[in-house]
Amino acid sequence: MSRLLTRASRPSTYRGAPVVDVDLYGRQTVSDPQSVYRRIRDAGPLVWMPRHRLWAMGRFDDVRAALRDDHTFRSGKGVAANPIANTLGHYTTLASDDRAHTHRRAILMRSLTSRAIRPALPAMEQEAAATVARLRQRQSFDGIADFATRLPVQVVADLVGIQVSAAKMLTWARATFDGLGPTNPRAVTATTGALGLYLYTLRLRRKHVTPHGWAASVFDAADRGQVSRLEAKNMIIDFVAPSLDTTILATGHLLWSLGTQPEVWEQIRADPALIPRAVIEAVRLASPVRAFTRTIAADTTIGEVALRAGERVALIYAAANSDERHFDRPEQFSLHRRGSTLGWGHGIHTCVGMQLAKLEMQTLLHAMVPRIEYISVSDPQPLHNNCLQGLKSFRAGFR
Repeated sequence: MSRLLTRASRPSTYRGAPVVDVDLYGRQTVSDPQSVYRRIRDAGPLVWMPRHRLWAMGRFDDVRAALRDDHTFRSGKGVAANPIANTLGHYTTLASDDRAHTHRRAILMRSLTSRAIRPALPAMEQEAAATVARLRQRQSFDGIADFATRLPVQVVADLVGIQVSAAKMLTWARATFDGLGPTNPRAVTATTGALGLYLYTLRLRRKHVTPHGWAASVFDAADRGQVSRLEAKNMIIDFVAPSLDTTILATGHLLWSLGTQPEVWEQIRADPALIPRAVIEAVRLASPVRAFTRTIAADTTIGEVALRAGERVALIYAAANSDERHFDRPEQFSLHRRGSTLGWGHGIHTCVGMQLAKLEMQTLLHAMVPRIEYISVSDPQPLHNNCLQGLKSFRAGFR
């Protein structure tokens, strides 16, 4: 009976939870995300989204609590909003729980600790300085393609150690995130690209990877019997897919914020010790991953709503990171903000590549400080992606 109701006549509650009839992955959310996120937050700690037949959380405290409670909010059945992506991601670290997750994450982290990535810093500094110097000579440039993309792509290609073009890696990564939404036309269109990465890793052999690279380290773990060969190949997806667009979009948002709030750039130039704070704040505001889902492990109650084992909940990081209940004036870029954010997630599934992303963004800012006095930005074009949010393109200039 309820399926026959029109949108206008749908009930305002479902099993005691407020109904918020929005398309979390649609064009309206891409065009005006904050109004959608505010509507979800204001409705309550847990809402029902009938278009996706999905529960959702958007308040900071509630999303953080769910991320901490990995015994109730499980990742092992996938973190996407559709069953196909959840099946394909079964052997990745992102879609795992308990011992499997701890084991896989420990193997990945050997390559991603601050100490492990520190040897790459001189090459990063050289590339960042060259990029900034080159762009300063141009009247204008694309803030995403020319500035935010170059360093992450160069670094990841070198460190992962697979013989794939930068363009293909970007296509695979963006398509993979598009596939994590519902089964909408955008996800269907992205299927070829997402499957491209999956099939590439299945065919990958040691002879295809650079010795001592990240991919080689995962094959080493398989040779030692720490993971199966299939697990090892899927774990390479953990290196490639999350490490590009998330950093690119956060870096793009950082540049956009510095252009629209020139006083912030003046503060950074006057005191470069503020650079780490600038990076954290940029990631909070960017929230490049809109949302991941979790599966309820056992019957539980959130607020006054009883959830059943097996039901799926969207944890909306982007809504939580702009929650005025937790942040003072959350829409503003502030170098003096205190407290935690969810830009890199939280709990046991905190972004495994967080230290690398921080280092890349900080290196770019350090390259800019002695060379750039003024940043101009204009003509923002939003990215249309099911799981990622940010700018696809904008014009920028250095003076």
